[in-house]
Amino acid sequence: MNDNAESFSIPAEIKQEAQEATLRLLPAKSKHVYEKEMVEFDNWRKKRDLGEGAITEEVLRSLLFQRGETFCCLFNVDEIFYAEINAEIGSRKYKTKKAKILERNQIEEFLKKAPDVEYLQVKVALILGVAGACRCNELTFLDISDVQDKGSYLYVLIPDMKTNISRSFTVMEEAFSVNAVEMCRKYISLRPKAAGINTISKTFSKVASFLGLPDPESFTGHGMRRSSATLLANAGGDITIVKRHGGWKSTTVAENYIEEPLSSKMAIEMAIAEKIQDTCKKLAIVIVIPIDKLQYNLYN
Repeated sequence: MNDNAESFSIPAEIKQEAQEATLRLLPAKSKHVYEKEMVEFDNWRKKRDLGEGAITEEVLRSLLFQRGETFCCLFNVDEIFYAEINAEIGSRKYKTKKAKILERNQIEEFLKKAPDVEYLQVKVALILGVAGACRCNELTFLDISDVQDKGSYLYVLIPDMKTNISRSFTVMEEAFSVNAVEMCRKYISLRPKAAGINTISKTFSKVASFLGLPDPESFTGHGMRRSSATLLANAGGDITIVKRHGGWKSTTVAENYIEEPLSSKMAIEMAIAEKIQDTCKKLAIVIVIPIDKLQYNLYN
């Protein structure tokens, strides 16, 4: 903590104002989680007879490792300290569960084979979700006025549902193996009743179920956002582009959204195998030829 802070007492009024300012920075969606954590921290602090000012690295380390998980607190603690804490906690058995992704060929297969009569809404949600790395609530509150038809492409403005970062993206005709723009136009022309959050969140599981993938219910709506980041990274987009695409401020958070698909792992495995085989062939030539020459010289 700051050594200068120990040389004077901070007035209660300043502390209260700082607390209120911090609360205003919290996303409305997760504000209740932070408030709950604060209540639990206060109760834990009182049981240990710790004063309000006893917020040190040692105190937080004790709390974190007793709980064995990341603790969401509202204090301005040094960033390096939190990096150390997260690294140490990450080495423990607790692992976060990431949403499953769909690979490019699986998305294309669904768009081509699934009948529009039954799956048009799912297809459009999939196209927009993957093209724009959208959250389920962003798609739920997406209005027709947010989608501008530019002829050969659609310009989509994402309403600010969580952060202060405005985002927009485009849907190109050639973005997928099907005409994604025409498919979205078809859906908009029908002007169906707006889909609810539960319908949107089941988009990925419906796709997985149609494709016959195991455990389709484990494919959550957040997988669209992860798949989008993964596809962009695998297409050559660097982390700066990925962050801007998904509206992530943190490089670490953005990197956690990127997953190496099975097809990429298999391609790497094949490349390694081919390289080994090629090297073995070259070694065989290098070894055999000198022996042949040596045998020729010995007998002639």
